[in-house]
Amino acid sequence: MTTRIMVADDSLFARMLAKEAVSKVFIDAEFSEATSGAEALTAAKTSDYQIDWYLLDINMGGPNGVETARQLIAEGVAASKIALVTGNRSKDLQDEADGLGVTYINKTINPADVDQFIERLRNFFTAA
Repeated sequence: MTTRIMVADDSLFARMLAKEAVSKVFIDAEFSEATSGAEALTAAKTSDYQIDWYLLDINMGGPNGVETARQLIAEGVAASKIALVTGNRSKDLQDEADGLGVTYINKTINPADVDQFIERLRNFFTAA
């Protein structure tokens, strides 16, 4: 069974890194990409297949990751299937993610952190 994952981030590099990391957890992963919350929401509604997991950057173009998560949840996506992935280490943002019931994952900023990032993704995917 193929695992379908939406990676929404305004940075091409961040999307590539996330896809590479996820591929270490799910060898058979199939990806949809979005550069903004609006693109992610449109893809979620119009996709030919159901997306299993959402990795949303907090600081992407409108709506941001937090608002995109809210809208996905309002449309019936389980909060446990959504992760806010960010380089921002803000306690307020982490509290907001907790309040929504979504996972907050610190993304990799440098290559030395890739293994830790993969482990955080693995924990997200296995916890749901």
